Amino acid sequence: MIPLVDIQQQEQPGNDSSYQLITFGTITGGTPYAGATYANIFALECLLQDTDGSAVYQMTGTVAVPAWSAIGSGAAGATGYTGYTGYTGYTGYTGDDGAASTVTGPTGYTGYTGDAGSASDTGATGYTGYTGYTGYTGDAGAASTVTGPTGADGATGPTGYTGYTGYTGDSGADSLVTGPTGPTGIETIVNAITTTVGGSATENFSAGDFADVLVTDTIYLTLVDNGGNNVSILSAVTNNASADITFSADPSSDTILNVLVLRP
Repeated sequence: MIPLVDIQQQEQPGNDSSYQLITFGTITGGTPYAGATYANIFALECLLQDTDGSAVYQMTGTVAVPAWSAIGSGAAGATGYTGYTGYTGYTGYTGDDGAASTVTGPTGYTGYTGDAGSASDTGATGYTGYTGYTGYTGDAGAASTVTGPTGADGATGPTGYTGYTGYTGDSGADSLVTGPTGPTGIETIVNAITTTVGGSATENFSAGDFADVLVTDTIYLTLVDNGGNNVSILSAVTNNASADITFSADPSSDTILNVLVLRP
């Protein structure tokens, strides 16, 4: 089964094994025999030296499934002479039954390792550049404590007029006709100067007198100061407890206007 292997060393027959496993030999023609087909032929860590100088192979599989790894290669040496054939030893007697022997046979020598190929030279590492110095930290400026002046208050908006009182109808003991009721005066709900809080073009006012506004009220506006964004008033509507005023842009917090809300 292994015609390319020349057996150099083999286990001696023992009373606890029916196989004489090969421990060392030479081989020609490439990779050794592997796989379950060659079970019970090669010992664990058996060495086979390729006589062509290709490599030395070590058995790294199992006795049942041999596998090989190349552990060295080098130039092919000259072929040595063929030694004489030794005599056949006699068959030893069968020993007494007892505990299994724990004596391990000698391990065959390890084949030589071939010359190592030259490694590629690595270029020298350049020197490390120096680290520049750290600039000094400037003096901390003193914090300003001066507060800018407060702007002047805007003018107070006009007070709405009071409606007239209706006349009293005819009275008399026998009269069944009730005179008409006079019109109700117009009530001023909001009369204030308001500065917007900024944030968007539409501002919602609900603080102060605006909490008394109803959706049925009428609102009048006069722009006193159009602020830094130079806004104008586009529309105004009343809600229950607030009013929405829309400007041409964000009025920021410096736009001042007079607001008059009337309830008929």
